[in-house]
Amino acid sequence: MKYVLYQKDSRVRLGALTNRDAAVVDLAAAYAAHLEARGVFAAERVAEATLPPDLVHLLQAAPVSTEAVGHAMVAAAGRADLVHPRAGVKLLAPIRPGKIVGVRRNYLLHAEEAKRQTTDEPKMFFKLTQAVIGPGEAIERNITEKLDYEAELVVIIGKRAKKVARANALDYVAGYALGNDVSARELQLDWKPEQTSLAKSFDTHAPLGPWVATADEFAHAPPQVTIKCWVNGELRQDASTTTMLFDVPLIVSYISRFVTLHPGDAIYTGTPAGVGAFMNPPGYLKPGDVVKVAAEGLGELENPVIAARD
Repeated sequence: MKYVLYQKDSRVRLGALTNRDAAVVDLAAAYAAHLEARGVFAAERVAEATLPPDLVHLLQAAPVSTEAVGHAMVAAAGRADLVHPRAGVKLLAPIRPGKIVGVRRNYLLHAEEAKRQTTDEPKMFFKLTQAVIGPGEAIERNITEKLDYEAELVVIIGKRAKKVARANALDYVAGYALGNDVSARELQLDWKPEQTSLAKSFDTHAPLGPWVATADEFAHAPPQVTIKCWVNGELRQDASTTTMLFDVPLIVSYISRFVTLHPGDAIYTGTPAGVGAFMNPPGYLKPGDVVKVAAEGLGELENPVIAARD
């Protein structure tokens, strides 16, 4: 399943992709149709309460909510009134995480380009959730002159995880998305002491989307995909997630030793080599640029860069 949040006619809805990702099923409307066919009283109200435009709610309410999704997808088959062309809706950030945790220097070549040593355990930071934006929304360049991109695989937690073993960690993963861990490098690299979490938490510094693909969408768990990033059409990053130093099960297990993870929490798992800070000359983002992150099965996440608004 590939979940989206979308806007159509000023309404925000929870949807699922179908027809080779070319169309979006209105899940609440389709579930209401299922309930109406079975004579359920106030079917629309029940459906809206079960499948509101909130993916965190869906994860928290599983398995009741996921069973409703299954009924909705069946009910939507052949019903043009319940399915919209993807091109006719505006996709939003698919989820509003309760918290965001990030992993630093999780690809060897990125650690080498940064001239930083790798570590025996993951090195973590936090991003404020207000930084989340969706596909097509603008990344704002605020006080920084060293605005940088970081294409990443994002893990979405599906159920409460506290001190979980690495061997069982994937049981707590609901799915995956694309992310861009936008960073103000002055705060991270120039300031003493460094302010990594603040550098990555400015408004708009967490592009996320375009959808959340559930774990069963991939032949491998977690997905073995190539993460790519372009700036103005120039390929800057290109690396397989199989080259991560710390894999997804280890990361989830490690974080859960210290912080309880909840449904909808997001983990940005690190970026490969090719960020702007370590190009010669540096390739920082500026207003007018367009950044695109992509991976097979996870879609494309494209965001323009603008000067910060008041």
